[in-house]
Amino acid sequence: MKFYLKRGLECPVRVSSQETDAVKIAAGNLRTDLAKVFGEASGRKTAEILAGTLGVSPDFDALVETERLPGCGLYEESGKLRREGYLMYVQEGRLIIAGTDRRGTVYGIYEFCGMLGVSPWYFWADVPVKEKEEMTLPEDFEKADWPSVEYRGIFINDEEELDRWVQKHMGEDTIGVKTYEKVFELLLRLKANYIWPAMHVNSFNMKRENGALADRMGIVVGTSHCDMLMRSNNREWKPWIAKKGYTDAVYDYSIPGRNREILQEYWRESVEQNRDFEVCYTLGMRGIHDSGFETEAILQLPEEERKSAKVKLLETVIRDQREILKETLGHDTMMTFIPYKEVLELYDAGLEVPEDMTLVWANDNYGYVRRYPSEQEKKRSGGNGLYYHNSYWAPPSMSYVFLCSIPLAHTAYELEKAWQEGIQKLWVINTGAMKPLEQEIEFFLRLAWEAGKESAPRFGALSGKREKPLSQDVDAYVADWISRNFSGNFSGGFSGDISGGIGGAVAKLLNDFSQLTNVRKIENMDDDAFSQTAYGDEAAVRIHRYEELFERGNAIYAGLPEKERDAFFQLVLMRIHAAYFTNLAYYYGDRSTLACRQGKFAAAAEYVRKTRKFDDARRKLLVYYNKRMAQGKWDGILDPEGFPPPRAAMLPGCTPPLPEKMRVQKWTGEEEAAGEAAGESAGAGACAAKRAGQPEGFVNGRMILSLWNEGKELVFSGRSVKWLEIGNGAGGAAGDFGFPETFDFEVEAPDWIGLSQKRGTVRTEVRILVTAEDAGRNREGSIRVKNLTDGGALEFPVRIVAPDLSRAAASGMRKTVPVEDGGLVCVEADPAGKMSPQFRVIKRAGRCRGNLVECCLSEKDAGERAEPLRYPVCLVSEGEFLLEIHRFPSLNSTGRLRIGVSVDGGGMQVVETPSTDEWRGSWKKNVLNNVDRLYLRLPHLSAGVHEICLHGIDRYFALSRFVIYTQERRENNLAGVTGCQALPKEWDVDRWLEGFYGRIGLKPRAELWEPLRVSTDDLEAGDVVRLPERYADPVSPEYYLEEGKTLFEEKQGQIRIDAAAALSNSEYAWLSDARWQYCAGETFGRSGLAMYIRNAGTSWEDEKKAPCLNYRIRTEGGSYHIWLLCRFGLKEESCVLAGMDGKALAPLPGHRDGFLWRYEAEQVYRWVPLAATEAAPGEHTLQIFCMTSGMRFERIYLVKGEALPPADLEWKPSDAPE
Repeated sequence: MKFYLKRGLECPVRVSSQETDAVKIAAGNLRTDLAKVFGEASGRKTAEILAGTLGVSPDFDALVETERLPGCGLYEESGKLRREGYLMYVQEGRLIIAGTDRRGTVYGIYEFCGMLGVSPWYFWADVPVKEKEEMTLPEDFEKADWPSVEYRGIFINDEEELDRWVQKHMGEDTIGVKTYEKVFELLLRLKANYIWPAMHVNSFNMKRENGALADRMGIVVGTSHCDMLMRSNNREWKPWIAKKGYTDAVYDYSIPGRNREILQEYWRESVEQNRDFEVCYTLGMRGIHDSGFETEAILQLPEEERKSAKVKLLETVIRDQREILKETLGHDTMMTFIPYKEVLELYDAGLEVPEDMTLVWANDNYGYVRRYPSEQEKKRSGGNGLYYHNSYWAPPSMSYVFLCSIPLAHTAYELEKAWQEGIQKLWVINTGAMKPLEQEIEFFLRLAWEAGKESAPRFGALSGKREKPLSQDVDAYVADWISRNFSGNFSGGFSGDISGGIGGAVAKLLNDFSQLTNVRKIENMDDDAFSQTAYGDEAAVRIHRYEELFERGNAIYAGLPEKERDAFFQLVLMRIHAAYFTNLAYYYGDRSTLACRQGKFAAAAEYVRKTRKFDDARRKLLVYYNKRMAQGKWDGILDPEGFPPPRAAMLPGCTPPLPEKMRVQKWTGEEEAAGEAAGESAGAGACAAKRAGQPEGFVNGRMILSLWNEGKELVFSGRSVKWLEIGNGAGGAAGDFGFPETFDFEVEAPDWIGLSQKRGTVRTEVRILVTAEDAGRNREGSIRVKNLTDGGALEFPVRIVAPDLSRAAASGMRKTVPVEDGGLVCVEADPAGKMSPQFRVIKRAGRCRGNLVECCLSEKDAGERAEPLRYPVCLVSEGEFLLEIHRFPSLNSTGRLRIGVSVDGGGMQVVETPSTDEWRGSWKKNVLNNVDRLYLRLPHLSAGVHEICLHGIDRYFALSRFVIYTQERRENNLAGVTGCQALPKEWDVDRWLEGFYGRIGLKPRAELWEPLRVSTDDLEAGDVVRLPERYADPVSPEYYLEEGKTLFEEKQGQIRIDAAAALSNSEYAWLSDARWQYCAGETFGRSGLAMYIRNAGTSWEDEKKAPCLNYRIRTEGGSYHIWLLCRFGLKEESCVLAGMDGKALAPLPGHRDGFLWRYEAEQVYRWVPLAATEAAPGEHTLQIFCMTSGMRFERIYLVKGEALPPADLEWKPSDAPE
């Protein structure tokens, strides 16, 4: 007899009174879900559901057909029932849900809730319930499953946004039982059982009810690497010792006697509070809030003795903690030890950790597992665990806490290796404040459930059929996930491609997105991250891919039923909008600087406007997400421009054009030489087209010509796309020099050259795509560009250098051979032909696109010469060329990662990465760019076809592609990337934003002041924050020229200086170095200018050699504070010194060696007090020494006393009339 449900008819859910609270709570939620799906019952009973845990109720045990258990896999090989397994089957029209323990029963109940059509994300992402008229399960229906990893959970971390949301919406003053009830329910619906609760904003122990609720619902609570025996030290230690009156106690176990006894008391009370709950105790010791192991009593020992003493001390800590557990609990309990950061060094130095404790290994915080347990560690009875990250409050300038772009395939690959290497006891993932990481949370927990399985039933499916786990194929997984959460019922006007259903369409969308975005996370974007000139415009290729994602995602959204759109925006679309707008803002910021350098002033002005538009677009997106989506339900939970946690990248540098009289500067001696050596990028003194690096003959009047790869000719060797740009040197904010605003052009080219456009009008700039119609034979010609308005013309050569593919043709592979073109040849690692048995393909894990190829040598094969991967390439040049391998930057801190390279059957050369662990080699650069670039100089090669062979040496060496540079390598991020090279599309951004988000008026960003006496705790938020109601009135660039023509005089105890006044290069304000550039600032209602040194990574140890801003001032005499309004993104950019009359002033306390960095200082303009000084009455020279490149300087303020500098609306220069 089948199991049948129908709208309006009753279906009782029965559980024994002997069941645990966890089962009763889940059963209550099932009753609620039945009502959501079928409506309130008003008629007779059609079916019933009986749920129970084996061994709890004799009545239920008698009901269960126990003979089913062995056949469905719920017994281990040892004959014991599996932990947390469930069996669901139909029996005489009833549905039986049987669990092997309380959580197994809970998982079975929530699995059926998913089958009904209730998403685990009904609360946390507003996924609507799929209402039904009826539902049937056949008489032979049976579904059984169990987890692979024993403890599976999340770490709520960097949760300040979640806490702010809780205060607004959950009726509690911080994250507490009301919030945790929703969190725990979500985890159980996702079949998790474990949590490290929030520890930044409060202590979980603060209220015993938190722990009691977790235990009652069936969640195991643990703590991270810095919080021992369930203590959240960051929020508990100081209040606890204050309450106890232990004023001299310190969190340091090296101090014997009373201090050690106090620590034991502190831990014991925590264990006593949690003794009745199912918890996991972390043992060991680190400092408060992720600081190092405090050992003051042994610091005086020599280094080796000190390390040995630390090892013994930590062993003592663990022994004493275990004794506390034994005395207090009287029974065994789950215990973990997390060898993290400095504690790992002690573990490797011989620290003995008892066998029954679980070793929890950490990844590098960016998704790469650092090491795997040794054969001996794999045998430990306590097993091995993993602490993984999809969100991270990082060391300076490396955080990513806005959204997660780590591809699911990347995570799956790393966790698959972890499982295979014996990390199977516990998996926990750092998910930040949970939103917007819904996809990542569920996928990680699914991986933990299905790891190592050959088959499993689908979550939420109405069938119990076991098949290949979906988590092994990320496209199939996402398709299923989306299909379970959305109906796919599109409106009649929908025109998108959904041939694979909504799930297939969105799977491609999201997996394309993550591969594209993780090349450089949006939190870590920076100026010049992607080249617009090297080997084409790689930045534009990325923008076009985002454009495609944006349009596909918006089309699906528009076609969904209204009630599903908020959920789709949260789970899918928000991240695409955020990344698209962020990348557009940085693209146009970089392009304005490039255009200014090339002399295309009208284009530069336009691109500055666009930078502002897309910067504002992201801000409007955030207003929509917080204030309007889901009727404002999530207001406060997503604020990537606020602090804490650390801010995402914002305020890209952009360069507006200056009036002609401000462009030509006079440099002499060392300053001129320095400027020429630096290449004179865009900015002061560097905007004349010829000086900025344009080739001779490529400027004619106001027509400026730029070619692909900044060359002097276009050369084709294959079916590639190159381009030429026609720019307008007139117009912009600089004035038009007497020229009309636009001019008409015409392009003439040989008939074997294809052009995307042959004639048109140039207002800013036009990019014309150029192709060679037949690259099979050598040709030479020229392309002529005529200015039809003034009669001028420019001409340049175009050639085809035909490749010799005869060897490839003889082998039948002519069409598949990559050909050198434009100074390089790029080869995808995933071969089109035969794959060596010593390598395997990891789908969807390639950098930016495509797949990875991994060396999968077994242990017995390691070190032997295996069958290589073979790649044909065709060169049109000859020489000793540079090979660049794009390695997936996985780690192996106790091993090596090497690959062999040979050419045409010659000797093998070995390439090895030094970046086998965090902070080794180029690790920091690798994780920011998601690639480890390895180099090898190849032997002399002739033109023609060659075979590159890659030989497996070390297991887990994986790569996406390799590049051979046949000319000097130009700095790039995506060498050889293919895609649309056209300039980004023109569209009415404001109209689109209003149509989607509604009319949103933005106020200015917050203005920030660092206090004169700043906290030494870099994690704290201490800035003075003011929210202006409107923007200040704008100024023109000439304002700065005029300001710099007069002495800066003290008035009413203050001197106000706009940094860009130094552009005047007058006797009152001047630049000491030609490397100075200007960019758009945020003052004067965003019309202001700031000064900076753009060349990344440059620093000066001696202020006398550092670039300097200089201003002549007149003081009345006395004591002054010097303030600076500045912005930087990286700690390495944050060093600056103030000076008076040629002498550097001592930085104020809190600015170590002149570095202004604090977490809350990243990415924003803020006023910072630089120095205090005495000044005699009279004239002085005030100086700002730029000790590191990258920092932007916008205003300087001298004041007697401790008054804060004025806000933008209140700012007037010192010489302005009262």
